[in-house]
Amino acid sequence: MAKEKKVYQRKNIVARIYSIQDGLTEVQKVDFIRIKSERYNLMIMEDYMPTLGELRGDLTVEAEGKTFRWENVNGFYIHQNNLFRFMLREERTEEAI
Repeated sequence: MAKEKKVYQRKNIVARIYSIQDGLTEVQKVDFIRIKSERYNLMIMEDYMPTLGELRGDLTVEAEGKTFRWENVNGFYIHQNNLFRFMLREERTEEAI
């Protein structure tokens, strides 16, 4: 009996960064996400376990040889089912009328 040959098919991670100032930034075909926070360093790759946390530090998204960086940011992230979402916490500024 012949064995079936399994073909590995890469799953794509999608990163979505939400910001009041810049709106939604979506990065497709992500290779990995690096989080450098005050308390820990984390690297997220495909099929990584579900993760939830607060980030005070740097976020780097590597996709198809391109690097996207957010430095010295504060916010909250969740990674689940190869979808990474980060909500950037921004300070409110009151404008005088």
